[in-house]
Amino acid sequence: MNIFKEANDKLDNFISNNLISYHRLRNYDYGIENRSNVSQISKYTSHRILYEYDIIKRLKNIDVKKIFTNEILWRIYWKGYLENYNSLWIEYKAFKAKSYHSNELKAAEEGKTGIECFDDWIEELRENNYLHNHSRMWFASLWIFTLGLPWQLGARLFMRHLLDGDAASNTLSWRWVAGMHTNNKPYIASKENIKKYTVNRFEKIPICMPKRINSLKNILHQSNSLPIIKSFPNSNILIMFDNDLNIINRSKLFNSYSKVYILHNNIMSSGLQLSAKVSEFKREVIESVNKLIPNSVIIKSDDLDILLRDYKYIDIIYPGVGHNLDLINQYTHLNKIDVNYIYRDEDLTYWNHTKSGFYKFKTSFYKLNNI
Repeated sequence: MNIFKEANDKLDNFISNNLISYHRLRNYDYGIENRSNVSQISKYTSHRILYEYDIIKRLKNIDVKKIFTNEILWRIYWKGYLENYNSLWIEYKAFKAKSYHSNELKAAEEGKTGIECFDDWIEELRENNYLHNHSRMWFASLWIFTLGLPWQLGARLFMRHLLDGDAASNTLSWRWVAGMHTNNKPYIASKENIKKYTVNRFEKIPICMPKRINSLKNILHQSNSLPIIKSFPNSNILIMFDNDLNIINRSKLFNSYSKVYILHNNIMSSGLQLSAKVSEFKREVIESVNKLIPNSVIIKSDDLDILLRDYKYIDIIYPGVGHNLDLINQYTHLNKIDVNYIYRDEDLTYWNHTKSGFYKFKTSFYKLNNI
């Protein structure tokens, strides 16, 4: 099946049948057998098979409560915020995983903590490569404040196993739970909240340990300049990554190159290797897109060095701050290659409004789009 049709069919079905009740039911995690109360399109939006701005246009006159619209806006916000504060990404990567070993970490990663809900979510994460958004928040809170584990390791666990893993949304959401994005106001999971929104599926739910709250160091980060569009002569090749595969209205762009390389980045920075299921999903998505671009070729990250040796400048669809940008920076710096990044106009416009809190960004976005 065409991956774009598959994704749009999923979105259409949700809008037609479940959008009207989304504001009432979205916080409930009924379990893997019933996900009709949420859209489950995140694996498509994280790869931009579904383009965030196009989704919001579709919702403009039908999402009366604007709750689902706001969920899409969060992805745009996180992406823009990380662009404005890319030192947050550097700080996250700098955490040394090898310096932290404990029985608690091993038990958490293996789903053997004895905390029923947590262990159940670990199994779902590994087997289904998905977690309900509310459960992700509870999971992160229990990881940090009950088990006392570093949030960075939790974020890496999610990136390894989630089909919708996204550098900005994942990293900054974990920081948000930890209270590092909200002036030391952490998200604390409670028994009552978990019981209510999982419809009493779990017993013996622990409370977060107060002594661990406010124990996280929050370094003050200064905003950086947003990308400046460079104007090198066009290369005869274009490189694109799996986290921006939206090809709608881009045939003219692709046709201006002799080859379009779609890069499958399986080994990410900081020694993070994707799970087999996530890597396979990315491969399938890339292959689907490859069939729709006549002059495209799939290339693995291991082969990037050989490809780039013959070029002094290359054009790249900008992948955003994260693992993919780290990878291309590594090789282009090593080979002294000038890079001409191709940005999306919408990204450059709205990233200018993501330097502070989400509410301010949302207000600006609504005003600019008459929503």
